Amino acid sequence: MKLEIGQMIIDTQEDLNDVGIVVEVGECNYGDPYCLIYWTCRRTYGNGDYTTTLAYSLDELEEEFSRYFEFVEKRT
Repeated sequence: MKLEIGQMIIDTQEDLNDVGIVVEVGECNYGDPYCLIYWTCRRTYGNGDYTTTLAYSLDELEEEFSRYFEFVEKRT
C-alpha cells in the first residue's frame, strides 16, 4: 500500500462516512512505517461534529482498508 500526503480516505464503518486526509507518512523511532490521518467526523448526536488526527501503522491500515476504508483517487 502506497499512501501519499494529501490522499483522501473515507471510513465507511457504520455508514458514518468520516473523511480523512493523509497529513504525514514516515517512520517511527524503531523504523516502523506509520501514517497520520486527519479526520473530520460529522455527527448529529452526542457532542456533534469533531476532528481528530490518528496515527496508524501499516498493518493497522491494511486491516482497515480491507474492511472499512476506501481511497479517493488523488488528482495530480
